[in-house]
Amino acid sequence: METIVQGLVLAGGKSSRMGTDKALLTIEGKPLVYRLAGQLLERLPAVAVSVGPPERESVYRKAMGELAGRAAFVADGYPDCGPLAGLHAGLAAAPPGYVFVIACDMPAMSPALFDQLAAHIGSGADVIHCEGQPFHALYHTRVAEAVRGALESQDYRVMGLLGRLSTVTVEPRDEAGRTTAFTNLNTPDDYRAFSKQKEEP
Repeated sequence: METIVQGLVLAGGKSSRMGTDKALLTIEGKPLVYRLAGQLLERLPAVAVSVGPPERESVYRKAMGELAGRAAFVADGYPDCGPLAGLHAGLAAAPPGYVFVIACDMPAMSPALFDQLAAHIGSGADVIHCEGQPFHALYHTRVAEAVRGALESQDYRVMGLLGRLSTVTVEPRDEAGRTTAFTNLNTPDDYRAFSKQKEEP
């Protein structure tokens, strides 16, 4: 029976629309990369952070605080190639099994949706995800070779990659879980709105 071997936080992107590194934005006083790693470690045995260029590792280690010692940090082997490069780095470094992948601009993991996705591990699919959503999803480590092929072909579309793989598509049972999982902080307005929501009683 396959298992989920770790979580993967995709960080290290250019964050051009936000204007600052999204992984370092603070929510309730903690950087997003810390917040997400902590949520993953509550349910998974290990977590990795894809840092983008190697020089970003020290920045993320500092932001992770006491969680840094429980995390692996992987640098992109294909610089400036977007989230696909971080996905490849994380999958290639992980032990065999499924990896739960979340982007650093998705500020909250949905435990309910995670459990729903994990229920399909026995399917043997390459990827278990929700329609139109490449992250907050389970990827098998064997997909690393297909991701490398896409990068070598300079095809950086994650959804394009999914179209070439064996996938299971899950329809979230819980609308609140969908909203939680697929909230994205792409712009300063997104960040302000989410922060305000977290501050409300």
